[in-house]
Parts: sequence; C-alpha cells; structure tokens
Amino acid sequence: MTAIEVGTPYLHRDILGPDLDLLAEGPVISEGQDVEKQLDRVRAARPDLTICGLGLANPLEAEGLTTKWAIELVFTPVHFYEQAGDLAGLFSRPLRRRALLNPEAAE
Repeated sequence: MTAIEVGTPYLHRDILGPDLDLLAEGPVISEGQDVEKQLDRVRAARPDLTICGLGLANPLEAEGLTTKWAIELVFTPVHFYEQAGDLAGLFSRPLRRRALLNPEAAE
C-alpha cells in the first residue's frame, strides 16, 4: 500500500512530527479544509482506495472510486497483533466488494 495523500484539518508539527517522520517519501501532506482541491487531486490520481469522511464517500463511490469511511478507523480497536487482521480487513473489504460488484474495475 502506498499513500498518495495524507490530510488533516490541523497539523501540529511539534506533536505529530515523529509520526510524520515515519511516512515514506512521496505522499502529499495536506492541512486544512479545502475539500474541492482535495477532491480534484483524488479524481486525478484515481487511487485504489480513498479513506474519507462519510460526506465524501457516496459521491466518490458514484464516480467509480472505492472508499472507506475514516471514522471506522477511529472506532476499530487495534491492540498489538491480536487485531491486526481486523485492521487489514478494514482496507481489504472495500477492494473485495469492488471486485465482486464490478470485476472489470478491480483489474
């Protein structure tokens, strides 16, 4: 999995600096709420999976993009290795659903 963009409403670099250092080179780090620009970028990139809020998921799905609700990541307990499969499932289920519903799009 390769992140194309990581976005947040507010980026406190003093607190999140160590986490940002863990990101591989490449993804755009976007701060703020310029949703139209973010949507333009996601439409241009056409990623395999877009993790976004509920309000954006349905319109993006209607455009043929596969999405996952970001809020599910907040409420999914992942502690140590026991729930690693649950976390992987959060990302794989939308991709499997796309493959089942539209096999040509999954290729």
